[in-house]
This record gives sequence, C-alpha cells and structure tokens, in this order.
Amino acid sequence: MAGDGGRHGNLQRQRGWSDLPDDILDLVYRGCCSSPYDRIRFAAVCSSWRAVVSWHPKLPALPLLLPSTGNAKRDRKARAYSLEEGRALRRPLRGFPWGKQIVGSHDGGWVAASTGTRIMIVNVFSGDRVALSAKQGIIGCKCPTRSNPRLAGHHLAGQTQTSVKKVIFSKDPSSGGCVLAAITTRCKIALCRVGCCEDDGWTTRGCCTGSYQEISDIAFCNGKLYGLGHDEVFKFDIGMNSNRAPVAHCTSVVPLCGVKFMDKYIFDLRGKLAIAVKFSHKYKCCSFNYFQVYEIDVERHTWVEVTSLDDHALFIGPTRCKAAHVPAATGWRGEVERNRIYYSEQRLCPRHDEKCFKRLDLGSYTVYYGEETPEGMNSERRTIMSRGYHYRHEDDGDGCIWVLPPDF
Repeated sequence: MAGDGGRHGNLQRQRGWSDLPDDILDLVYRGCCSSPYDRIRFAAVCSSWRAVVSWHPKLPALPLLLPSTGNAKRDRKARAYSLEEGRALRRPLRGFPWGKQIVGSHDGGWVAASTGTRIMIVNVFSGDRVALSAKQGIIGCKCPTRSNPRLAGHHLAGQTQTSVKKVIFSKDPSSGGCVLAAITTRCKIALCRVGCCEDDGWTTRGCCTGSYQEISDIAFCNGKLYGLGHDEVFKFDIGMNSNRAPVAHCTSVVPLCGVKFMDKYIFDLRGKLAIAVKFSHKYKCCSFNYFQVYEIDVERHTWVEVTSLDDHALFIGPTRCKAAHVPAATGWRGEVERNRIYYSEQRLCPRHDEKCFKRLDLGSYTVYYGEETPEGMNSERRTIMSRGYHYRHEDDGDGCIWVLPPDF
C-alpha cells in the first residue's frame, strides 16, 4: 500500500500544465488572452492549450507602426511596434519588402510597394504575393494635351513613366476582383483590377489636365471611390471602358470651406465618409498637433464635426488612414484607447520638442512620441485626444506607416 501510494504521489507530481481539465484551461484562456499576441503565446504552450484556442473566435488585431526607409540595409534592422504590447516585435516581419517604398496598405497585412514605377503587392506577415500582369506591374503615363482631354482614360502601361504617391485597395487583394486606385505624380487617379486579362494595365482620370485640382488623398467607402482636393471632396463611380478595364467618373463634388491649406485625410468611419483635419499649436514651449474630424454627406453636400470616435481609434499615416474598432470591454488595449487619434509624420524635431516626447528605437528609425492634445485645450476646442509618432525630417525613406495584421 505504501508503495502504491508512493507511485501515485509521483504520478501526481509529474502532471503538468498540459494535464489541466479543459474547463479550467478555458477559464485560464478567458482570463489572460486579451490580444492576438496573447492568443499566439497561449497556443504555443502545448497541443491541449492549442485545442482550447480553437474553441474561441480569432481576435481582431490593431495596427502596428512599421518603419520603412526604402534602403534594403536599413530595412533589415526595422522592427514593427505594437501599441497593444507597448514594445517592438523581436523579429522582422517575414514579407517586409526590403529596399522598396511602401505606398499603400490594407487589412490583413497587405501592402503595395514600389521601386520607381514598378508595383508589387505583398503580405508583410506571410510573405505571400498577389500576381500582377506585366502591364499592371508598371505604372506609366501618356499625357494628353489640353486641347484633347478625351485622351484621358487610355491605358497607362508602356507609355511615359510616372511615379506613385499612394495606392489603396477596394478589398482583400487575394480574394479576386480587387480594384487598386493610385495617386500618381502626373495623373489624378489611376486604376487597375487585380486578376483581369493580362492585356489590361492601368487607366487614368484627369491625366495632366486642368479638369480636376490636385488630389491629396483617396479612400474607398461603401464600394465608392472618393478623392480629397484642396477644398473639395470628389465622388467617383467606377465603370469599365471598352477593354473592360476600370475607369473613374466624377459624379459629385462637395465644397469644404475654410480648410484649403490644412493637411487633411479621408477615410471610412463606421461606414460613413469622414475627413480628419490637422491643426498645429504651441503649448508650454513645445509644438503640438491636434485634429478635428468631420463626417461628409456627399448627397446633401454638407459636413458635420464629429466630437467622439466612440469605441474606435483612428490611425493616420502617410499611406493610410484607418478607423479601427477597439474591442476590449474596458475601452483600451495596451497603449491603445478608444476615442483617440494615433498618427505618424515626418517632422523636424527641435531640441525642446525632444524634451517633450519619449524616445522609441525601431531599429531603422528613432521615433519620438507623446500625447499631443493637452486636456485643457481638449475641453476648450472639443477636439479628440491624439498621440503623435514623429521621425526626423532629415531621415531618408518612407517613414513610419500603419499596417493591420491578420486576425489571430
């Protein structure tokens, strides 16, 4: 009996975390997995813990701050920063397009990267690429004369080359039928449809003509394409030309009075079109920025200020403006809070500004960040609190962009 008791005791001592009952493991999961990264760590313990993870739906991820220099050597040192974790990731992203300029991003880790006029679509997390035809992989431009603006809309590929400023996606580029819309240096809007005939390249709208003022930003909202000018919002319907390639037709213009010379960003906010307007001010010897957000009613040609993002946070960067839902019941996850704006920009950082902000080393870039809307000013001007991530004006490269990982 004593021997049996001893063997029984040894077996009890040998039982580990993998032997916990499923109902107990489920309680552990619910208590400690509040982010996709917690979920990955939980699943890595053993097969029984991984099985518990499969019982629960994937957790939506929040954007990562990704430095991109366009220099292959420097890019290999880059580390994406997770606001949820409050730290940079330990390893570089598997599909990072080293040495290329990142000009756009989409949910699930997809980015558009360019070298000169060549475009590629890659997932920075998995390394997967979306196949583009030879003509879709190069953006060029044949500039129509002002006397013959009807030439606008012809195919771009194989003609006078231009460069890309920004690319956006109508939907997941791997799902088929995705429309890519681009702002280029010589054309207002350029379009192509992923997965079309190999003979289909890029088409343009307002190419080197005076028919539209300069487009500073573009966004898809409810399947429609919108462009942001100096003091107007353009609505474009996307049709097809005789070659069944996508073309943009302007169907509505909304005037924006009083914000002509302001930096503005256009985006989808809870299924409604919205813009964020950036203002600057001085506070305690430091230079700060703050934002005001407006919802745009294209049909009524009106715009109304939004004083709260509710359960969303807004991420503004050089390649994308994304309103993301913050799902935690407490209203925050790590450094991310609901009803906050997080933005990145290139900026000349004087010495007194460096004293106002915290320093963050992301390998290829040194970033200075901090809250940028003091509480007193927030109540006075009814603005939404914001946090800026600044990289030096003298640093070369694309800067720091926001990329949204796939749900884990």
